[in-house]
Amino acid sequence: MNSLSESCGIIGAVSLKGDDVLPHLYWGLLTLNHRGQQSYGFLTYSKRFHVFKELGLVADLDSKRLSLWSKRLPGNLGIAHVRYATSGSFSKKQMLIDAQPCIVGNDNGGIIALAYNGNIVNISPLRKELKLKGAYFHTSSDAEILAYEILYLTKLEDDLIEGIKQVMKNVDGAYSVVGITRDGTLFAFRDSYGIRPLVYGFDEVRKLLIIASESVALDVNDVPYNAPLRPGELILVKDFKIDLYALVKKEREALCAFEYAYFARPDSRLKNGLYVYEVRRELGRMLARRYSDIASRIDVIVPIPQTALDAAYGFHEETSKPIEPIIIRHRYVRHRAFIMSPEERALILSKKYNILINKAQGKSIALIDDSIVRGDTLKRIVAILRKAGAKEIHIFSTFPKIISPCFYGIDMASFHELIGFNRDEDEIAQILGADSVNYQTICDFCKAVGTRDLCLACVTGKYPTPYAQRLADKARNEIIKGHAVYGRLTEVFEG
Repeated sequence: MNSLSESCGIIGAVSLKGDDVLPHLYWGLLTLNHRGQQSYGFLTYSKRFHVFKELGLVADLDSKRLSLWSKRLPGNLGIAHVRYATSGSFSKKQMLIDAQPCIVGNDNGGIIALAYNGNIVNISPLRKELKLKGAYFHTSSDAEILAYEILYLTKLEDDLIEGIKQVMKNVDGAYSVVGITRDGTLFAFRDSYGIRPLVYGFDEVRKLLIIASESVALDVNDVPYNAPLRPGELILVKDFKIDLYALVKKEREALCAFEYAYFARPDSRLKNGLYVYEVRRELGRMLARRYSDIASRIDVIVPIPQTALDAAYGFHEETSKPIEPIIIRHRYVRHRAFIMSPEERALILSKKYNILINKAQGKSIALIDDSIVRGDTLKRIVAILRKAGAKEIHIFSTFPKIISPCFYGIDMASFHELIGFNRDEDEIAQILGADSVNYQTICDFCKAVGTRDLCLACVTGKYPTPYAQRLADKARNEIIKGHAVYGRLTEVFEG
């Protein structure tokens, strides 16, 4: 696929024994670095907030340096964050300012520190309302908007729990949150549809609670996996006591389906107890069964690394056709093709993969990809394979055809950039230079995951939140009228 930006990663930790949590935050955040590589930050609490933020990947620390960090960031509770930007400015200076966790408020009106994963859709009206209430914004990130909303609603309700409940009703979008108040209360919650993932675990022996975007952050800290936090649910840790509250309940959950196709690590569990790799392997089997006529004609299965590897193995299990690693990803070309000019994106994509061209000659290839968004990478790879003498190239996508933009934290901002928008499979195959393009059906995808309680807005055009639906409908109507609509729709129509 074309190197989509990943969804941010968050982690919160509390030691009820009073031990410092920085090492747990550090190791947990390392496991979540795949979710965001632009910046990272740690915040701990010991009567006051201690903060460290930096651009790039989470620092590689030896035990001596980690011990030094622990002295600078003391506290038995803390939060941490890895980020890629879906809102705000993208200069290096601004990205460091926007790095999370963020802190808002003052001693008179209260102070809240917050890290979150997601995207706010009704950000423009919220910003206007908050400015009228006296909010002064230091960043260009929607995390600050969310933090102020929590702060003001908590003050209005005179209660943190009721304040967060109102936030869930007022804020349209996707948000999984970990935060700390000025008095040392840690809180964590998901939006009422549970669009972005959040799981938690508790070690009874060490009295250690960890809340994170993915279960791998628990695994690395030897903390047992308990469960996903339910949509609209809140964890509150105060005075060494852990409480769980169900604040808002919707008719259904809408966990982002893209987590299973691309974002989450294969060794993570998001819901239903299934590891992500198990779902991806089944997606490969289903593609082979659904398109058995084409699958029977291919000579080799070629996965696009890394997230298509499990699906390719499932395809192999179903067809008994061999897997050939013809496409090798350059491990240390780490730049993601997001937040770049078209020229920069083209340069990075041209350097990202090495093709073993002598292995393709005369072969009918099943090219397995996790998804097809813009098609830039696939088009280039298909062209190289053609030049190398591939007889046939059939593309198989583990994810259904993407026809609508995402408002919830994935870098698919407009209709026009999506190769699947207003095109059928034959047209897409012609653009990519392939003999065929074969998408997973929505029905098969849901069967593999084990539930239909997913956000599938990018493949159906039906959004779980009302504000997002209005924006998408408005943009679609403008395009039907012949008007060009480029850029993030929240900024085009609300900015």
